[in-house]
Amino acid sequence: MKYIIYILFTAIILFSNNIFAEETISPSEEAEIQLLQILDNMRNGNNDKALLIAENLIKDFPNFKLGKIIYADLLSSFLQKKPMLGSKSKDKELNDLKSEAKARINFNSVYKKEDLLPKSIIQLANNVEYAFLIELSKSRLYLIENKSGVPDIIGDFYVSIGKEGFNKKTSGDNKTPVGVYKITSHLIDEDLPELYGDGAFPINYPNFWDKRNNKTGYGIWIHGVPRDVYSRPPLTSEGCVVTSNYTLKKLKKYVKIGVTPIILVENVEWIKRNVWHQNKKAANKFIENWRVTWESLDPYAFISKHSINFNSEKHDFEKRVAHILRIIKKKTYIKVKVENMNLFYYPKEDDLIFSDFRQNYESNNFQTSSNKKLFWVKESDGEWRILFEDT
Repeated sequence: MKYIIYILFTAIILFSNNIFAEETISPSEEAEIQLLQILDNMRNGNNDKALLIAENLIKDFPNFKLGKIIYADLLSSFLQKKPMLGSKSKDKELNDLKSEAKARINFNSVYKKEDLLPKSIIQLANNVEYAFLIELSKSRLYLIENKSGVPDIIGDFYVSIGKEGFNKKTSGDNKTPVGVYKITSHLIDEDLPELYGDGAFPINYPNFWDKRNNKTGYGIWIHGVPRDVYSRPPLTSEGCVVTSNYTLKKLKKYVKIGVTPIILVENVEWIKRNVWHQNKKAANKFIENWRVTWESLDPYAFISKHSINFNSEKHDFEKRVAHILRIIKKKTYIKVKVENMNLFYYPKEDDLIFSDFRQNYESNNFQTSSNKKLFWVKESDGEWRILFEDT
């Protein structure tokens, strides 16, 4: 018995009190659920049951190396042998497995226990059914369902990221980007090397904001693993987000090319539901105020909705002012309709909101419909103004 406790608390060195304080296990990979069941049974002294589950685990997932190590350690415990996970080692693969175990088992689904929502997702558009929120520091992907604009988490999954961590800045730095992206295509396994497993979903890194901030690189994907392994350690890719093939197959049905948002953050800031609704209401209010001001035909009021640091592909602030003054005097009316709007607090940026929507514009002499991407900055007077525009 003492030896089993040693494996649980010392050898595996993976647990915090929060893990077993939860009443239920959050939706996740089946292998991870079985892993948690093994450890829970060990904790409660049900060692025979833990061994039985571990045996089933390696049968169900024969390429899950971490599962095999824990199974071997359980067998060793009955023979009073030293566990592999509990011993010091210079073996890189074994140390990688320890890191994977720590990332998987130390994860705490606080959002479920306390009914919290991610602050970064202010609103999901009507045409967005699902989104992926990836917490890079915890090697976790949250599957988000859009329930009337509210980001409801219906599952979470272990993932691997770049060898050098996150916040990609340059090509070849082996880091995973931080930002808001969309899946641009689906690459099937038949067209890819074995490294990518059951397929890949490229994302649009570098996006317009990355380019504005002189970030470089390419080829950032969400993809699987070679079929002779179940998963990879937390820091092993060249910048991509890597899942097990089992997870990738589950996620595939939630992807809509060109629509599904991918939000990559260092840490998720969880907030209470009532605070989330307040944030959504406030963001929609200043965007509606911008829309109404544009329709008012008051050029100076409309100009005031732009930061003096405004920038777009065509205009800086001075050029935008000149453009507004020139165009608006020819208008007898303007109508602006905003549809399918996503709203996000942009990762790693203070007081910056990204809005992505469909804009329908009509005036007495012009009519157009286009996708609009606006970055809003909260300035020193407390007003939100447009900092950057991409169309």
